[in-house]
Amino acid sequence: MRSGTLVMAAPRIAVRPQVALRVVRADGGPESVVQMTRDTLICGQQGDLPLPDDPFVMPQQARFFFSGDRLAVEDVGGANGLFIRLRQERELPVGGELRLGRQRLVLEPIPTAGVGPGGTHIWGSPDPGYRLRLVQIQEGGLRGAAFPLKEGDNLLGREQGDITFPADGFVSGRHALLHVRQDRLMVRDLGSSNGTFMRLTSPVFVDNGDHFLIGRQLLRVEMTQAL
Repeated sequence: MRSGTLVMAAPRIAVRPQVALRVVRADGGPESVVQMTRDTLICGQQGDLPLPDDPFVMPQQARFFFSGDRLAVEDVGGANGLFIRLRQERELPVGGELRLGRQRLVLEPIPTAGVGPGGTHIWGSPDPGYRLRLVQIQEGGLRGAAFPLKEGDNLLGREQGDITFPADGFVSGRHALLHVRQDRLMVRDLGSSNGTFMRLTSPVFVDNGDHFLIGRQLLRVEMTQAL
């Protein structure tokens, strides 16, 4: 190379990873695996990854697709939705949903007690300070129990905590921590066995090992770098 000659590096070419979706079996039975061979892959009762025996899954429920060299996913079916397992603390917005064990919970605001239209005072019990609550959603969309959330930490579990589900064997003893700060709620899984899942409301990027709940089906994404 002659002195003073500038050599330009070749531009890096993005390489997409190889992707497989695995239907995880809790009973240890044989698991089905589907390789992603095109730019998109549909999961649903009639999708590329078929889930035909689940009444809580739409004909097309989830779409996995590439955005550049990164894998993403979105809910395209609505109804009972698509849930991602939490790997780190995330905010749950009002109207957002959680799934853990056999529980499906939606976050709702609690109106301020003692104040009527136009700010007029209403006689009655003093305001305990609750601003948010989680409400159980049962099969068929029926509403179940409501759990007010206090300011600060709220422990959720099977055997101990501020909110407990003693009859749900799929909820860990100490399952998740819900932190309320005024009108905001942060959710953190505490290393539970079966995970804490949040419903997706917009497309998100997918990482290797991510888990998703579709109806009653648990999917794991497995990615390897192409050679």
